Amino acid sequence: MRTLRRYLQRYRQAGPDGLRDRRGGSRPRLPGAQEAAIVEAKRAGPHRSARKIRDLLHLPVSREAVRQVLVRAGLNRLGLPPVKAVQRFVAAAPNALWQIDIMGKGRFPLLGDLYLILALDDPSRFLLAGGFFPRKFRIHLFTVMYAAFTRWGLPQRLLSDRESHFKSTSPLGEADYQYYARRLGIELVYAGRARTKGKIERLFRFIPRAFVLEDLEATSVAAVTAAFAQWIETYTFGHASQALDGEAPAAHYVRSTRRLRPEALELLLVHEEPRKVARTGTISYYGRHYRVPDPYIGRRVWTRLKGDRLTIQVGRSTLAEYTLDFEPRT
Repeated sequence: MRTLRRYLQRYRQAGPDGLRDRRGGSRPRLPGAQEAAIVEAKRAGPHRSARKIRDLLHLPVSREAVRQVLVRAGLNRLGLPPVKAVQRFVAAAPNALWQIDIMGKGRFPLLGDLYLILALDDPSRFLLAGGFFPRKFRIHLFTVMYAAFTRWGLPQRLLSDRESHFKSTSPLGEADYQYYARRLGIELVYAGRARTKGKIERLFRFIPRAFVLEDLEATSVAAVTAAFAQWIETYTFGHASQALDGEAPAAHYVRSTRRLRPEALELLLVHEEPRKVARTGTISYYGRHYRVPDPYIGRRVWTRLKGDRLTIQVGRSTLAEYTLDFEPRT
């Protein structure tokens, strides 16, 4: 009641202005001349932090007090010029350079985290192939590469980062990615920093907003894959890109003239690995189990991966064929 009576008395004496909170902290306020000096120092050197300005002007206050002055002046979030000049590049012609990369986890509420593997043509920003997968296995990378090569031909060069999927960590060997590129006559280029892959990195920031958030109710990886294939078609043929003067990527892309005969390309892109049949009559293939006839329990068989089709063989005999299971485990 005492508080109410006090506020009522203030209102009668000064009106609404009497109800204003006039409490202040114990921290002394900077004089106007010092605030002006802080603002001037920041404008003269946008790279300067609040601590640097405080020390430069020999102010007897905390860096937070200096930061608050910059906030009030709207100078706390200035874009800083790069210390080293950014060299932008665009490949000379379509298929002269492709980019391929793996995006970090995208969250689908009913499925969990999925990884996006994407390939694009550098000068046209044309999306060549891509898919979402529950794990970052190399076979998923081969699936995307197979789809891109069989539909659009072969690039002259292929740009990626130095992740183990793309570059072997051992000086004595090479990753399967390197092996297949060498067989296909593709020169590999490795980025020293993420900025080098700027075109695909910008897409990785755009896709979560433009696709993932629009398909949060997907109940299977197959549904996500089908929806993303449609999204790729819409993007490449209908997206007005500012980098392409408002035109769609498809207006600047043509199929590669470096094409192998289908049978030769399939022969080069078949991925083969041996497996031993367990007592359960199954083989383990990158986190999934596939059934093999019981007479082959304990024997060694060969797996042949072409695209997303897995064939299990002994000699020339085919024991079973499967479409790879990309669904996350429950």
